[in-house]
Amino acid sequence: MIKKRWSFSGLQAVVGLVTGLISIVGAAYSAVDTLRPPSSGDVVVAVRDAGAQPVTAPVVEVLGADNTVVTTMIPGEDGVARRALVPGAYRIRVVHPDYREAERAVQVTPDKTTELTLVLERKPRAIATTTPPPSPAKVASTATARPARAPARRGNPVDDAAESAQRGISAGRRFLSRFGL
Repeated sequence: MIKKRWSFSGLQAVVGLVTGLISIVGAAYSAVDTLRPPSSGDVVVAVRDAGAQPVTAPVVEVLGADNTVVTTMIPGEDGVARRALVPGAYRIRVVHPDYREAERAVQVTPDKTTELTLVLERKPRAIATTTPPPSPAKVASTATARPARAPARRGNPVDDAAESAQRGISAGRRFLSRFGL
């Protein structure tokens, strides 16, 4: 019976194999920790009017440090919007056509919920003055003398965006109601 002894080169091969496996496992462990996304924090914004009632269809903008819009949220009927954000300093701005703009700074921390309630102040309404209708003779003379004007623009881009968002929300609710949701 012949016994085979380990040679020096065989021992080197085993040590090299074990060292290689340890290196691969260590690299994989480091990669898992490095590739893991940073933990986020939640921001919950409640939008209310002066009577503590939810404001429907406001536009909630999250602004970054360089004053750029990071994300936009439209709260539901309860006036609450929620979004997960990377930890850091932000400003929350709420815009609605019937209310004054409100803005507040927040600090988002990892794995925590930052709650914010913004109370919007209603814009003053323009008082409409009524004038008696012009006489028919005056209407006929001014209709031929003046060219027709284009209709006046209704609002600003924020008003148009809020109205469009409200139409989209209403259409989505009608669609979901077909399925009993």
